[in-house]
Amino acid sequence: MSVRRRPRRGRPGRFFVLEGLDGAGTTTQAQRLAAWLRAQGRRVHVTAEPSGGPVGALVRQVLTHRIGGTASAEGAAAPFDPHALALLFAADRLDHFAAEIGPRLAEGHDVVSDRYTLSSLAYQSLTCGDASWVEAVNGRAPAPDVTLFLEVSAATAVRRRFAASSRRELFEVPAFQRRVASSYRRALARLQELGQRVLVVDGERPVEEVTASLAEHLRPLL
Repeated sequence: MSVRRRPRRGRPGRFFVLEGLDGAGTTTQAQRLAAWLRAQGRRVHVTAEPSGGPVGALVRQVLTHRIGGTASAEGAAAPFDPHALALLFAADRLDHFAAEIGPRLAEGHDVVSDRYTLSSLAYQSLTCGDASWVEAVNGRAPAPDVTLFLEVSAATAVRRRFAASSRRELFEVPAFQRRVASSYRRALARLQELGQRVLVVDGERPVEEVTASLAEHLRPLL
């Protein structure tokens, strides 16, 4: 089973996903894009992954180092298994769509999500070393109407994250982020092969210009 090719028809609302490296500005732009959509007279719901559901809460604890894997023979906590984490991300995604995204779309809301399947294809493909397996375990996640990728260099992303907070999550390591940047390019190409709509936006520009570019891309879809 592969990642879904195109969104199913019949959804009254539109499902938009913002993606990028940690520090690319996805959280900021999700809020700004929602404000723009509301200004067009649309009802909008903003969400994020990991979600606020029970599985998402567990994922967040792993990412913030609050829990690890099983104890080693010496009694020290081992790193959380990357395949187990990939499965948690996939499980959270299905629960997120069933409990929050899908119902909002059915009610006629546009949904703007800060991260979705592309993040797993980029991050977990690296940590698990098996892109096909990661794609397969995410195969039941419904496709968004469009994925908007905020492209920034790894150096820019790390600088922004360090400026925002001194706390580092699991994947916020400069060397790893450089590998993720390459992984994102491969994952974007894969989504395009599957027929999903993917748009790349220059995330290095000032915040207001990035929002304007996102709006320009989405206007024809409304």
